[in-house]
Amino acid sequence: MNVLAAIVIPPHLGDSGAVNAAMYLSQCLTHHCNMDVALMSDSTEELLQDKLRLMHRRSTNVMSFTKLFLPNKYRTLFYRSDIASLVSNYDLVHIHNPIPALEMRSIAKACVTNKIPYVITTHGFVEVMGLTQAYHLSRLESLVGQWMIRNPLEYVIRNAHKICCLAPQDRDLLRNHGVSDEKLVIIPNGVHLEAFSPPTADELANVCAKFQLPIDKNAETPVCFFLANHTRNKGLDVLVDAFRQTDRSYCLIVGGKKRAYDYDGYAKNLKNAQRIVFTDALTNQEIRALHHYSDLFVFPTRADTLPLVVLEAMACSKPVLSTTVGGIPHQVDDSCGRLVKPNNPAALRIAFEDLVQDPMRLRAMGLAARSKVSKQFNWHASAAKAFEIYQQVTALP
Repeated sequence: MNVLAAIVIPPHLGDSGAVNAAMYLSQCLTHHCNMDVALMSDSTEELLQDKLRLMHRRSTNVMSFTKLFLPNKYRTLFYRSDIASLVSNYDLVHIHNPIPALEMRSIAKACVTNKIPYVITTHGFVEVMGLTQAYHLSRLESLVGQWMIRNPLEYVIRNAHKICCLAPQDRDLLRNHGVSDEKLVIIPNGVHLEAFSPPTADELANVCAKFQLPIDKNAETPVCFFLANHTRNKGLDVLVDAFRQTDRSYCLIVGGKKRAYDYDGYAKNLKNAQRIVFTDALTNQEIRALHHYSDLFVFPTRADTLPLVVLEAMACSKPVLSTTVGGIPHQVDDSCGRLVKPNNPAALRIAFEDLVQDPMRLRAMGLAARSKVSKQFNWHASAAKAFEIYQQVTALP
């Protein structure tokens, strides 16, 4: 069976969790079928990663001339590529990620035209279906979102042979939008536990030196780690507001590529023994080291489906303080973390202050987090389930 994984993503967001998840799943699927990946990119390039053929496809944007005056969130919707022209060479197409939705629909239409079955995974569905709340859109922006995002996505959902839900919450969300149960199957994200072993002494020393962190931590100053794109839906403003309200000592490490924010202003005028470190973009090695260096992963997202970064924190034996959105309640329970309602700095602050009161409990929750990941979130198991779906779909008359 020849399968194409089509990853729909603006080139500047190529390091997102949805892309990483699609790549990890596709890599594991090479044990079951012939897998190629087509990824929207800044240039056209072809690579071979073990058995996986990775095709970077150059993307264009008719709105590129607006770079100096139009916010990137609007220009993102207009990226296009030639991925749709590739689908006729395959037995099945697996589409990942819904933005830009016009590109996703273009690929789906090519599948319909060529009578190639396709399946989709619900990366980003919670965010897209809750656009107004997640991104604080105006009425006009909501209308544009309906036309350029929701309507194309509805076409893709309607014509998909199967929809791979990342969590039970996605299945319930799609049921509420009229999708039949026979179309829905749960295939969660996973982790490779061996990739999240503790850092070496040199790796830890290097990351501490780079960000001016003490190698020997003060037991009275908990270290918290946040990692995400600094977009509104990830709740960076909620995170900073919550930590600026507390009187407790802390070190908050904020990972992710910087945007046009007043980061220096965020980190100024803190109370004694409080510090916020903005790292900018991080390597995978630095991310792993900072996960292990921290005591708690804090992720106050406003909209997420089944964030890979939460599973990776749990794989590093870290408890998680996050929100009750999307599939996060499927990832995090009381044994391994704490969930609060989104968009609530006060609730986040109170939960943080309670959790860090008892370091022994915090460490026990971290061990429970790793145990839960090892039992419930495994890429090889997800790939085997996905291949079963591929076989079912391609066997249809």
